[in-house]
Amino acid sequence: MVAVILKGTSIRIGNGLNTDDNGVFHGPLEVGNNLTIGDDAILFRSKVSNDVTIDMGAIVVAVTLPDNAKVPDGAVITTQKQADALKA
Repeated sequence: MVAVILKGTSIRIGNGLNTDDNGVFHGPLEVGNNLTIGDDAILFRSKVSNDVTIDMGAIVVAVTLPDNAKVPDGAVITTQKQADALKA
């Protein structure tokens, strides 16, 4: 995992992080509990709720992911409408 923090921002990660190879966390970022993130996935300027899975190669930018969301392989989530559609 690579963490990139923009000056004046932070990355906060809850309990139970499970990450594969080459994941990128780019701040500002807030992550709840029990996140699973696959190979080559990217999180940037987002808030991730609890019990979320982000599959391989997915990109999540500037949204809030709801509890129990599952982001499919290779998905690019850049609008809140897309993020809301991932509710379990």
